[in-house]
Amino acid sequence: MRQIKINRILQILYPLLVYFLIYQVGAGFLISFYKDDIGSVACLFIAALVCLVPMAFIFKDSPKPIPDSITKNLAIEYVLSVLAVVVLGILINIILTKSGIISYSAGFANASATLTDGSLIIKILCNAIAIPLLEELLMRGIIAGQIYFFYGPATAVIVSTICFGILHNNIVQFIYAVIIGALLGALYVRTKRVSLCVLAHGLINLIAILFG
Repeated sequence: MRQIKINRILQILYPLLVYFLIYQVGAGFLISFYKDDIGSVACLFIAALVCLVPMAFIFKDSPKPIPDSITKNLAIEYVLSVLAVVVLGILINIILTKSGIISYSAGFANASATLTDGSLIIKILCNAIAIPLLEELLMRGIIAGQIYFFYGPATAVIVSTICFGILHNNIVQFIYAVIIGALLGALYVRTKRVSLCVLAHGLINLIAILFG
């Protein structure tokens, strides 16, 4: 029994290690050597694309809850749920931006400079498509999915939310990621569809890019 618990924990932690080694370390390497040539966002985009390959295979083989068959009522509920998460995400973004807390975080300033160092097209491809897909496969699809399967929905939301916050390496993004992560986690355990989390996450980032 103890060995089963250890195996489950390792099964949950392993994708985080893959993400760190391929995406975080890979992006840092690319930025160090190619930032001046192609821009920081392009480096993040390349690292995200590379990391998506193993993450997709891990997600495919991970135990996860089975979503219900889509009915008309469920489809309406899904649309409204995604819209609610997007609206709340944008409101939280505005509140944090206006609160003044940003000025106290050098880490946020560095992260913001990295995420905006590129053309509009590459920012959309990276921040509104590749990164939401990668992070949602990892956080909701793999981590929350496995924890939901083994330990239930509440634990899935809490653990995936904390992990999501930790991945963002400064206090401002941590606060934002924890709140957004809780919303996305709730969306996932309610619908059991990681695709809806990717859509909501991507729309939040897209609106921030276009109107931020």
